[in-house]
Amino acid sequence: MVLTVDIDMLAGAFPVSCRFQAAGGNAVAVVGVSGAGKTTVLRSIAGLVRPMRGRIACDDDVWYDGQTGSWMPPWDRDCGFVFADAALFGHMSAIENVAFGLRARGDKTAVVIQRAMEALELVGVAGLAKRRAVSLSTGEAQRVAIARALALEPQVLLLDEPLASIDVEHRGPVREILLRAIAQREMAAVIVSHDPAEAALFSDSLLVMEAGSVVQRGTPAQLREHPLTRYVAAFAGVNLYRGVASPGQGGVSEVDVGGSMFTIVGTASGPVALVIDPDAVVLSRERPSSSARNWLVGSVAAVVPDGPSLRVNLASTPSIVARITRRSADELGCVPGATLHATFKASEVRVH
Repeated sequence: MVLTVDIDMLAGAFPVSCRFQAAGGNAVAVVGVSGAGKTTVLRSIAGLVRPMRGRIACDDDVWYDGQTGSWMPPWDRDCGFVFADAALFGHMSAIENVAFGLRARGDKTAVVIQRAMEALELVGVAGLAKRRAVSLSTGEAQRVAIARALALEPQVLLLDEPLASIDVEHRGPVREILLRAIAQREMAAVIVSHDPAEAALFSDSLLVMEAGSVVQRGTPAQLREHPLTRYVAAFAGVNLYRGVASPGQGGVSEVDVGGSMFTIVGTASGPVALVIDPDAVVLSRERPSSSARNWLVGSVAAVVPDGPSLRVNLASTPSIVARITRRSADELGCVPGATLHATFKASEVRVH
């Protein structure tokens, strides 16, 4: 199954243009700053807004065709949508919210309740089934919204900043649940995010939107190697690591990243993703005696111009990228093959 999107439209007076394909069992991530047009693309796929021209199709089912005038209403599209703000019915219980779509398409009552409860259990909020949505925290409400979409087992799953309001402790497990469901049920998924690290954790297929248009597409590695705009260069250059966290003493946790131990602020347990901005990485010729709790050492693999600065790739374990001034590079003797130390503070690590 393949979702095909090729649309041009207006969001108010703002032109939006996007085209891509998403295969069943995989996710495509659409990234960009707020106002780039990402959510408009999702809403057009769902049928909540109508493009001016183009085509949206799920295999042979044409959801929209500007040439023929074909238009399938939202309720007939085999599509699940997780909104950024959950969009639950506040007066309904959690289980009633999850059951709503199943009832709307005519599923039998006994099946509806069973599948709704299974979906709530899947995302770890079965204990909230009878709670009214208005009484849930934002993170709890978002997990219920995810359960509502997964309960439908749609062909197409649309995710608008699905994890942004979920606390760090649950974000990793919920991400894995979504990825597993996408793969097992062979859904074509489209995730929208302003966070490049979150997008890269969902998919190796990234579309970068700026001012309503796709300016670049590719894997995170391809975007890092050949950024076509300053925005792409800025977001693609972050250091992203996956590891397993264990709570430590004094309000910090330790994260095992392939045998290297990193310290982070806060209590975390289980699989996590860590993001460190290149600007937060300090390079030195000797290991500094500073308050920074994280340290790596390795040889310089590459030095790449980045505007007025330089991006230094250190072949440590794991590798790390730092952005420094040209003057600092000269003082450090920062050339390929030179051995340098990299440090960064626990407080500079963003946990996903």
